[in-house]
Amino acid sequence: MAKPNVVSKQELIEAAKNCIVQNGLEKLTLKTVAEGASVSQGTVYYHFHTKNQLMMDVVKDVCLRSWEEMSHTQNIDFVIQEALDSAKERCSPDSFFHRLFLSLVVFSFNNADIKQELGQLLSFENQVLSEKIQGLMAESSAAGDSPHGNRLMGVSSETWAVIINALIDGLAVQSLVAPEFDRDKVFAELGVFFQHLFQHGNAD
Repeated sequence: MAKPNVVSKQELIEAAKNCIVQNGLEKLTLKTVAEGASVSQGTVYYHFHTKNQLMMDVVKDVCLRSWEEMSHTQNIDFVIQEALDSAKERCSPDSFFHRLFLSLVVFSFNNADIKQELGQLLSFENQVLSEKIQGLMAESSAAGDSPHGNRLMGVSSETWAVIINALIDGLAVQSLVAPEFDRDKVFAELGVFFQHLFQHGNAD
C-alpha cells in the first residue's frame, strides 16, 4: 500500500540513489523513484519536473555530503589522503556519480538551466577546495616546511582548486572508458605528488 503523498525532497533523492544502485542509471525514471519511495509519480514530478532535474539534485546532494563529511583536521597528510580517498571512490567503475555528472554536462550544452546549476556547483566546489588548500598552505608554513604565503609554486589557491577539480573529473572519464586504467596506482602516486607539493612546494 502506498504511503500518503507527504514526502520530503531529500527522501526522494535517497530513493533515486537506491534506484540507481539497484537497477542502474539507465532505468532511473520519475516512475521508478515513485515506486521506490511508495508515492505517486505526481509527487515526484512536483519536486523535480524532469528526470534531468532529478539527476542534477542527486549530483548536488552527493557533492555537498562529500564536502560536509570531510574532516576539519589541519594535518596535511590526513586531509590530502581523505580528499583523495573520496575522489577515488567517486571515480570507481561502479560509482554512479560521474556517470550522472557527465550525462548532465552533455545535456547542459542545450539546456541553460542545467548549465547554470552545474556552473554554480563547480564554483562552490572550487571555493571550498580553495579554502582547504589555503589551510594546507598555512599549516605547512606554521610547521616551517615552506613559507608558501598565498601562493604555491607561484599559483594561487583558487587556480589550484580549479586544476585539481578538473584533474579528478578527467581521471573519472578515464576510469569510465579505459579498461586498462589502474585507479589504485594512479591515486596512490597522486597522493605522493600532492603530499610533496603541499609540504615542499616553493613560494613565488
